[in-house]
Amino acid sequence: HSGLSDGTGTPEDYYLYARDIAALDVAALTDHDHWGMQPISETPELWEGVRKQVQAFHEPGRFVTLLGYEWTSWLHGHRHVLYFTDEGQVLSSVDPAFESPLQLWDALRGQPALTVAHHTAGGPIATNWQIPPDPELEPVTEVSSVHGSSEAPDSPRVIYSPVEGHFARDALDRGYRLGFVGSGDGHDGHPGLSHLASPNGGLVAILAEELTRAGILEALRSRRVYATNGPRIVLHVTLAGEPMGSSLVSGVGQPRTLEVMAVAPDVLDRIDVIRSGQVVRTFAGTGSRELSVTEPIADLESGEYLYVRVVQADGGAAWSSPFFVD
Repeated sequence: HSGLSDGTGTPEDYYLYARDIAALDVAALTDHDHWGMQPISETPELWEGVRKQVQAFHEPGRFVTLLGYEWTSWLHGHRHVLYFTDEGQVLSSVDPAFESPLQLWDALRGQPALTVAHHTAGGPIATNWQIPPDPELEPVTEVSSVHGSSEAPDSPRVIYSPVEGHFARDALDRGYRLGFVGSGDGHDGHPGLSHLASPNGGLVAILAEELTRAGILEALRSRRVYATNGPRIVLHVTLAGEPMGSSLVSGVGQPRTLEVMAVAPDVLDRIDVIRSGQVVRTFAGTGSRELSVTEPIADLESGEYLYVRVVQADGGAAWSSPFFVD
């Protein structure tokens, strides 16, 4: 967030820092729709200023900028709205035409746009998971931000004021197919490094074929992403040779090989394997910043999911997007 809502600095400051200091590949400034002295949903010149900075800093192949804002519903939870072109509207959550997620998705349908549920398990407000995420417009969900982890109650640095049943793992248990991303949600003008000034943070690693808006959109829609709570952990995970986020056919009696390779900036404590709501295997670290494991996964049945969680000794963590079984 910038000073346009409840953060600091200008949109130009934000993108300069993201590109030149934090060395991000992709950044999205998502100020609140109706939060601030002059809400951007009611102040077209402020939104136009954001749009111009997004366009000015966009440099495919080097630094990709996304036009976005935060849909700030105190009934259904907050969501990032991201546009993958230079154009897009602020569809405010206090506008009766866009006050529910279903209305928001209907208004965005057909556009190169996505939404991402934010601090889903609690913090300011938990996500209303009774409304299923739109499979086209919301293929991923946030598991970490400055507010803490929304992955599961047993994750490192759990979000404050968590609400039972609202974690990302609870959403998977409902049958929702969601990849995992992290979002900074920094308010102090340090996008990409918000975890240095807070107990927690959030970043997304996007496994795209090219550093373009189209490439990033394709990777997000394919759930070919993983999340960290700040540290830039390199994580490579495949199941039966397929990349994270993939859907596999069921195979009772047919073991699939899970391969994990993690390289971290700090000593790794462990790798957890989570299958359909349970930690089924933990591989202890060896006092190193690198850890690789290979594990057979047997009898995957329709409706199951599986992902890995990598944890540093200091609580820094990364989460692969889940694999899903058809």
